[in-house]
Amino acid sequence: MLFINIFLLLSNAFALERFDIVTTETLKNMLDQRERGDSQFLLINTLDKMIADHFTIPGSINIPWSKVRNQAQLLGKDKSIPIITYCMGYR
Repeated sequence: MLFINIFLLLSNAFALERFDIVTTETLKNMLDQRERGDSQFLLINTLDKMIADHFTIPGSINIPWSKVRNQAQLLGKDKSIPIITYCMGYR
């Protein structure tokens, strides 16, 4: 059992290598660029709706992890647009 848990943790850590981490400062700059029309990306809030109603970054779309399959159409059809997800709130 311990071996399986360690394996799952390691495989998840390696899977994250495919993604870039966006810092708060970088996201702020990206939001400013998007507001000026200089950039385009989707910002997805993955919090449950009840929490997202109170803690969200303006301009983000709420798609809780538990509902991603049912709401994937909200991502649009253009696969060239970057998607940034977050699960922490903003107040």
